[in-house]
Amino acid sequence: MFKIKVCPFGLINIFFCLMMWGSHAQTNVVIKGKVTSETGEFLEGATVGLKNENIGAITNASGEFVLQNVSLGRHTIRVSFLGYTIQEKSIDVSPTMNSINFVLLDNPEEIATVQLTGKSKIRSVNEQSYSVTSVSTKELQNSSTDAKEILDRVPGIRILQDGGLGSNLSFSLNGFQGNQVKFFLDGVPMDNYGASFNLSSIPVNSIKRIDVYKGVVPVWLGTDALGGAVNIITHQEHNFLDASYSYGSFNTNRISVNGAHTNEKTGFTFRGNLNYNYSDNDYEVLADITDANGNVLETTNVKRFHDRYRSITGKFSTGVLNKKYADQLLLEVIASGDDNQVQTGATMATVYGAVMQESKSFINSLKYKKKDLFADGLDVSLNTSYNIYNSRSIDTLTGVVYNWNGEQIPSNSQTNGEKGTPISNLKFDDKEFTNQFNIGYILNKDHSFSFNQAYQYFNREEFDSENPEKQAYFFPKSLYKNVLGLAYKYDYNSKWNTTIFGKAYFLKVNSSQQESENSEVYIKNSIHKNNYGYGLATSYFILPNLQLKASFEHTYRMPLPNEIFGDGLLVSPNDNLGSEQSDNFNFNVVYNFTVGANHYLDLKSTFVYRNAKDLIYESVSISSPETNFENLAEARTLGVEGNLNYNWKERFNLGINVTYQNITDQADQIYNDYSGYQPNFNKGARLPNTPYLFGNAIAGLTFKDVIYENTALNFNYYFNYVQEYYLGWAKYGNAANKETIPKQSSHSIELAYSLQNNKYNISIECRNLTDELLYDKYRLQKPGRAFYLKLRYSL
Repeated sequence: MFKIKVCPFGLINIFFCLMMWGSHAQTNVVIKGKVTSETGEFLEGATVGLKNENIGAITNASGEFVLQNVSLGRHTIRVSFLGYTIQEKSIDVSPTMNSINFVLLDNPEEIATVQLTGKSKIRSVNEQSYSVTSVSTKELQNSSTDAKEILDRVPGIRILQDGGLGSNLSFSLNGFQGNQVKFFLDGVPMDNYGASFNLSSIPVNSIKRIDVYKGVVPVWLGTDALGGAVNIITHQEHNFLDASYSYGSFNTNRISVNGAHTNEKTGFTFRGNLNYNYSDNDYEVLADITDANGNVLETTNVKRFHDRYRSITGKFSTGVLNKKYADQLLLEVIASGDDNQVQTGATMATVYGAVMQESKSFINSLKYKKKDLFADGLDVSLNTSYNIYNSRSIDTLTGVVYNWNGEQIPSNSQTNGEKGTPISNLKFDDKEFTNQFNIGYILNKDHSFSFNQAYQYFNREEFDSENPEKQAYFFPKSLYKNVLGLAYKYDYNSKWNTTIFGKAYFLKVNSSQQESENSEVYIKNSIHKNNYGYGLATSYFILPNLQLKASFEHTYRMPLPNEIFGDGLLVSPNDNLGSEQSDNFNFNVVYNFTVGANHYLDLKSTFVYRNAKDLIYESVSISSPETNFENLAEARTLGVEGNLNYNWKERFNLGINVTYQNITDQADQIYNDYSGYQPNFNKGARLPNTPYLFGNAIAGLTFKDVIYENTALNFNYYFNYVQEYYLGWAKYGNAANKETIPKQSSHSIELAYSLQNNKYNISIECRNLTDELLYDKYRLQKPGRAFYLKLRYSL
């Protein structure tokens, strides 16, 4: 215990100071408040100040501001934010007055330029020191797109899909594919949300923006991503309603209803999303027609005949907002389900007529956020969820197989299904508990710290009614993962800031594996992994509109349950799959400027370097319908990407992006169970089935007050290009005989008409306008020309 001695003269001095402070307090007060939009959205970056006085502030992420040292008497407070009408309030400041709130109204004349020149949330994210791209969906709400379509237009991203709506897809970001990139919904991991809640089933009307972190991932996301992360941000407005219906080719139906109601006095809120997707996916493909011996009779256009997809998802949350004990306290429930007819294996060499896959999931979550908890600058958030996911894979048809004409051909087997393996009706019962805890502390304007702890427990139970005695089903399949992260940020001034961080990864897997001498006998198998990573991200503004960014991370990614345990249908298990590690480096240049009053240009360029070891990749054989995940000893990515965005007034916008990525196998030796280590003859060769040169272009025209006042007519054009690349290893053999995915380009157009300031909307869209042959994953053909009509109501 400390003892303090004070002399009488000291007491006199203290008393004098208190008198002076009390006198000052009577003549100067602090005014606090909050700035929101009409819909209740917090407006970060709004300017609040006393008119004609040198006192002002900028609102934070919660729309809050503080005006210091305001003298007693009459003042005028002025609030401005680009895209909203300036608001002024005259007030009489008294010693007892300490709060005032503002609700800003939309300004239609400025809305179109908010994302370009305002210090919006989009721009704030893009200016982080990390290599990040934030994409607003504001101008896409009338489109028939979904999260997959939006992301496929971002530089550095390619999404490879098995087929039409609802089919499996592989996400590639700067060469990292699939699970090497982690996905989040409002900051919560989507690792086990289920097949019915994926990128192609989240419509654009449920999304406010998407943040794409390339390579280096911030600590607060709390993940073991190897190549980056995607955070899908849903609408957070307090009061709104958005409903849409879309109908299109291949009998595609999509319904989306999103809304929220909040009592501003009590803080009670209820919000929900309901999405329904259906498609026959019966588009034409160019396929080989075979006989009973596998001989090709002809190659012709046929319709897919067993590819129907349907899903429904409901997401509902309730709780309170803006209370003393919590800025947000929500209980959330997500329920979803789907069933999917499976048309092909990993390639179009196999075709099915009865294989099915279905799933359902139920997710309970608790979300809590509080800024300035216990002390100023101490922010806390907690996301806890318990997921129940059930799936079933059905392959029980015996005696026959199908060709692409939909004809049944005798298979001469009464025990094997269409996949050529013993018939199965395999059920997975997955249970997962996740907990994500964040603490952020702002020590002062220069120094801040953040800590994250992300825990995951996964358990799977398997049962096959057609093979109930299989030993593997009686062994536990569980995964425990814990990721810890600690970061320190130094803000030297408004131009330069740097963040350094460290991460720790802990993994334990319990499973089983076949004995080497007897494939019918299984033994218990356990894996323990501990790894440690670190990194740095820095940003410097040479000019107010010229930013340089650099980031580096030594990181790890642990294998996911489906990679280790398989999916029971097309992915075989690999119990000995190891964790990946990578050194990621990004260098970015961002420059934006205006020419005159009407022309705005935004230029970005990124250099990427990745050196990954034990890279987990999906191995495919043209002759087999199944794939499995394996470790590639070492791979390196060298790439550049650039994009340009141009805007003229509110009438014309143009965006162009190009990505080049050279991803090569760099291992000196490879290992297999039969011959041990041997020279790697593919060293220096590009990874197969991976695009290396691709790009997108978007152009749009907007016309206001067409026919009626408060209307808008929008025309958009989309172009996509992918250079030819090899399906298999390309280093050896005759180029003329190698399987390739050919060079392809596609064009899409969209026309939308809005009435009463976007309250009523109708749009028509044509994708793949010229009906090109488009291929994706393992040369699986994508849909041809397709038309869509969408009706939307927004309040």
